[in-house]
Amino acid sequence: MTNPEIIELLQQDIRGEHQAIVMYLMHAYEVGESGLAAEIEAIAREEMRHLDWLADIITGLGGEPNMEPVPPDFTAAPLNEQMLKDVALEEGAAAQYREHIEAIDVPDIRLLLSRILHDELAHHGMFVKFVDEVSEMTSVIEKANAEGATLEPRTADILKQGVRHEYTVTLQYLFHGFMTKDKDLAEDWQNIAINEMQHMGWLSEALTARGGRPDFTHTPLVLTPDAETNLKADIAVERDVTKTYSRHIPEVEDPGLAELLERIRDHEIYHDNQFSGLLDQVEDEEHTAGCQPDTAAPSTTKKIPTVGSLK
Repeated sequence: MTNPEIIELLQQDIRGEHQAIVMYLMHAYEVGESGLAAEIEAIAREEMRHLDWLADIITGLGGEPNMEPVPPDFTAAPLNEQMLKDVALEEGAAAQYREHIEAIDVPDIRLLLSRILHDELAHHGMFVKFVDEVSEMTSVIEKANAEGATLEPRTADILKQGVRHEYTVTLQYLFHGFMTKDKDLAEDWQNIAINEMQHMGWLSEALTARGGRPDFTHTPLVLTPDAETNLKADIAVERDVTKTYSRHIPEVEDPGLAELLERIRDHEIYHDNQFSGLLDQVEDEEHTAGCQPDTAAPSTTKKIPTVGSLK
């Protein structure tokens, strides 16, 4: 099997992992603050780890990871029906991994896919158990609505816009980290992506607690293999969202929500500073490399290791 053929199969897998991540997060937020929600989020984190491993293989084979999920099913439903969706998702994932293990003739890749398959089988069993556990539960959204919680439309719009932004930059920064061969730069991008995922979670939880639902759609992504281009795009998006959060904060009457937006806004200012420093480093390295005489010994390129799990 050729590398492009293997990449095509792995792209199917990475898109499936992405689908599972956002669906499981949505369902965890709907469960609300409980031990069960924490268990579902833990499964989502394992799917993030799978996505990371698959992206590492795809880039190693010369491909670019597909950052679009298989279309998720975000239809509102009772919690037990949501868990049944997750059971079905795991059954489909297990079947697909079995097919790909059989088709791919590269031992190391087959071994990794087998490792992921074992996780999916464990997840399947957990979601089967969750179906019964949530049968008598009411979603946090239904509970909020029953208690007369009112989510002012403008506040809902602000929170949803925040979720869309945080989801967008999480995907963008992960891709940029996947594509660089500099392991230190990759780690920096990944750490910032993890912080953006935290923001997405905070905003989603605030939204569902007030009877709303997160909007897991993203705006256009800047996806290039060039580190300098990517860093300039990341700086631009951080500066733009800092202005957006600053405009939104005075509009929010809930002191707790306003404080949350201020905290996220301050994180974005810090990210701008981080990316600006990284851009200076990349530009300095490129300038230094351009000044080297033609007779200089070729520099060795760092080989990026497996990035590791998203925490």
